[in-house]
Amino acid sequence: MSTTAPQPRSGLRSMQKLSPRVYLLRPSPAAHTTRESRADNPALIMIFGWMNAPEGPLAKYVNQHQALFPASSILLVTCNFAGMTIPWLGLGEARIAATAARAILEQDQEDLGAKKPSSNNVEPIDCSSRPRLLLHVFSNAGSTMLYYLYTAYAESKPGTSSKPSPVLPLHATVFDSAPAPFTYQTLLQGILDGAPSGPIRLAIMPIAYIYVALVWVIVAVLRLPDHIGDLGPRAHNDLTRVRETLRVYIYGPADRITPASGVETHANKAAEQGFNIRREVFDGSGHVAHARKHNDRYWSVIRQTWEDASQPRVDARL
Repeated sequence: MSTTAPQPRSGLRSMQKLSPRVYLLRPSPAAHTTRESRADNPALIMIFGWMNAPEGPLAKYVNQHQALFPASSILLVTCNFAGMTIPWLGLGEARIAATAARAILEQDQEDLGAKKPSSNNVEPIDCSSRPRLLLHVFSNAGSTMLYYLYTAYAESKPGTSSKPSPVLPLHATVFDSAPAPFTYQTLLQGILDGAPSGPIRLAIMPIAYIYVALVWVIVAVLRLPDHIGDLGPRAHNDLTRVRETLRVYIYGPADRITPASGVETHANKAAEQGFNIRREVFDGSGHVAHARKHNDRYWSVIRQTWEDASQPRVDARL
């Protein structure tokens, strides 16, 4: 599979907008050449963007995934400051994504013959032992939206499945610059770096300091639940909520917002729980900037992640 993406279209206008924060791209009919080639691609790729991510960079990730996996549907979940920090807002967008994801994955099971053998004696694809879902998660904002998705997916109504699972189907996950625990400085840096321009950054700086101080009081003094830096990261390592064949952490020491030490701590805990993990350390690239500086290596990691995740693992903690 080539790692060279087609020229990106303008923004996200090639995608169907399901809500203000959720976009869907279906594969072209030409991509469904054979049942076997379709089975080699994820049925669904879910991309969880970082906070206030611009359309241009997000579109490049969508196009690169299209180049690697032309037969895959792509569901993009974006995130703004309000959606990340106010649970009911983020959960509302996650419910829309969950409904679309369940419909796509259930249809894929039917199309690949997961429930019954096909009429031409071709063996059905066993979707219970091979993943059909790839998650690509950016920063703590993307991590938080994935955390909301766990709840939303459990609440979503099945279409064709008579025995719906409350958890996401077997999948592979790539965490880029995530997750990491809350600190005053990293949250502040994340808010300011998400500003679209220098003047806006200066304008919101006082508000950002006040907000981060409030969060610190809530988390450190009042000891109320922290869904961004605690509940979300812990949920990703909960074997009752996550069914993975492979997880890859992409991070680096130059990241000022998500420290490498925080990512490594999460990876260590995942390994202790029995998750199959890999670490990919990128030097010299900052927060969610690893693909921009190390394009070939980055997309080689994505491709290899899916290929290896699709191999049977007898000892996988599912």
